[in-house]
Amino acid sequence: MSLPPSENASKTAPGTAPDTAAEAIAPTVAERRLRYSRMTVAVGLLAVIALVAALYLARAFFVPLLIGILGSYTLRPLVDWMQLRYIPRPVGAAVVLLAVIGSLSWVGYALSDDAAAMIERLPEAARKLRQTMSVSRESGKTPLQNMQEAANEIQGAATDAALKPGTRAAVVRAPEPAPWMRDYLIAQSGQLVAVVSQAPIVLLLTYFLLASGDVFLRKLVTVIPSFRDKKRAVEITRQIETDISFYLLNFTLMNVGLGIIMAVTTSYLGLPNPLLWGALAAVLKFVPYVGAITSMAILAMAGIQTFDNLPQALAAPGILVVLLIISAAVIAPAVLGRRLLLNPVAIFISILLWGWLWGIVGVLLAVPLLATFKIVCERVEPLHPIAEFLTI
Repeated sequence: MSLPPSENASKTAPGTAPDTAAEAIAPTVAERRLRYSRMTVAVGLLAVIALVAALYLARAFFVPLLIGILGSYTLRPLVDWMQLRYIPRPVGAAVVLLAVIGSLSWVGYALSDDAAAMIERLPEAARKLRQTMSVSRESGKTPLQNMQEAANEIQGAATDAALKPGTRAAVVRAPEPAPWMRDYLIAQSGQLVAVVSQAPIVLLLTYFLLASGDVFLRKLVTVIPSFRDKKRAVEITRQIETDISFYLLNFTLMNVGLGIIMAVTTSYLGLPNPLLWGALAAVLKFVPYVGAITSMAILAMAGIQTFDNLPQALAAPGILVVLLIISAAVIAPAVLGRRLLLNPVAIFISILLWGWLWGIVGVLLAVPLLATFKIVCERVEPLHPIAEFLTI
């Protein structure tokens, strides 16, 4: 018996209609995926722009918040140690903060007179440094001055050629340099004053974070539904807190050690106010690159003002360079380990970013924030590629 034409066609060309439907649907699915990926990228860029704008506009809120969080992570090991000695966390946090505040206040009071005298002598030291480093030439002019004079002559000749016969060219005076450096220093000083004025808020926030202990972690465990996710959240949070505390505390201790060595060294070399130079080296060490250059420049000016011999005057900044190299190449890898070291390129980018957002305060917070972000990326699996880029 023969089959109907429709059934015969379906039997002789099986899968023809479904294949055609699949071919028609396939481009639609690909287009949807492409559109979704583009939308995801666009939303991500908008989220990054919104985050940067929020960090800039709300810096008065974020700066003390981040300083308080980083300060609590730095002092957390001391409070934990006191808790193991049966001292309640609120009492231990108060004792640690009072000890830190008392130490910083004593150092600031002891060095206030020396710092004021150094600031008063800075113009004289800069003039002496300029006279010492200047090289006498037969023409009495530097190559830069000769190039500027030639450029002015060429500009004057072009102006004379453009004028009509019988007219005189107006004398063009070189414009005075804009006081951008003064405005920049005033702006950064205003930001520092604003941060210092928020010190009580930062201290209260640090105390509450230290005294609360694991309150927020317990709240997080309560919110997470499954037991497996609870366990993973606790492990990740513990590891992040431990690594950040370890890094910040040891980084601070290394800077303090560098300051002590520089105080002893400058005292041996005969520079006045050795404690001031040690404190300056320790504080500026928190600012990568820029802090080291600033410390060396100030030490060079102090040495030139104190000594008449140039090699003796540059001994202190030379020793500081050697100490910084030893700290970066030997001490930091031995204390922190290779895993916690940061990529210099990433550090430089972080300084540019946070310095652009928050000024000098952002430069001070650039390295701790970058280290914190790297540790978080290491503990969160989807962010492992970012952590690999940030590692040295």
